[in-house]
Amino acid sequence: MRHDGERPRTNRFLTDGTIPGHWPQVLGSMRANPFTHLSPDEVRTEAAHLLIVAPSPEVARACFGELFAAVGPPSNAGGPAAPAGMAPGGPSPPHDSRITITTPDDLVAADVPAGTWVFLPHRQDGWTELEAASARVRADLVKENSTRETGSKLVLMEYGINLWMWAEPPTSGGDPVCHAGELISWESAWALGADAAADTSSASDSTSAAGHDAAGAFAYTAGSVPAASARPPIYFGLPPILRKRRWES
Repeated sequence: MRHDGERPRTNRFLTDGTIPGHWPQVLGSMRANPFTHLSPDEVRTEAAHLLIVAPSPEVARACFGELFAAVGPPSNAGGPAAPAGMAPGGPSPPHDSRITITTPDDLVAADVPAGTWVFLPHRQDGWTELEAASARVRADLVKENSTRETGSKLVLMEYGINLWMWAEPPTSGGDPVCHAGELISWESAWALGADAAADTSSASDSTSAAGHDAAGAFAYTAGSVPAASARPPIYFGLPPILRKRRWES
């Protein structure tokens, strides 16, 4: 287990460096296990809405490119009421109207639709500024959840932005982090999809840049989504469907 003081620190999105060799094996193992993987179709069926909190379009594409490739670029158009500051960006179809991306500063917890799966940057990922922003947003969302009825609660999860550069895999007995008396561990980790487990080395260089509108929502254009994520897409925090599978096993 790595404690806070052992984590590498940075103030940027790490785009250089080779993905450690153990990650494709970790990802492949998770995708082969029904208790640690979901398909894009299962995600769309189970989640009323997907809200991805990211500091930039580059980060969103790198960490969720596989999901976007499967369902189309995110957009609010035609979907449920969007949180404040997330006006539709007007991407060309096809797109998934239930996927929205916003920055931490633009998120208003009270306006997030019921049943939304909220993906936050990992609070001990190594990007120090983003860690602080994510912790603040998570605290707001936890407080908001405490006032909601059971059927209207939000599902909170975290995703690694730079985490794969240093986290110890479960095969070596590692847990990503231990902080503030809370363990973010492999017990709550899961991966998206069951195919192309090894194809996670880089995003397509041919993708076009995504815009950022005045309200803070990311506007994706057709062709802005890579065929696969630029880094191993592993998420932390079990969605209800995976928790239920484990209970029933």
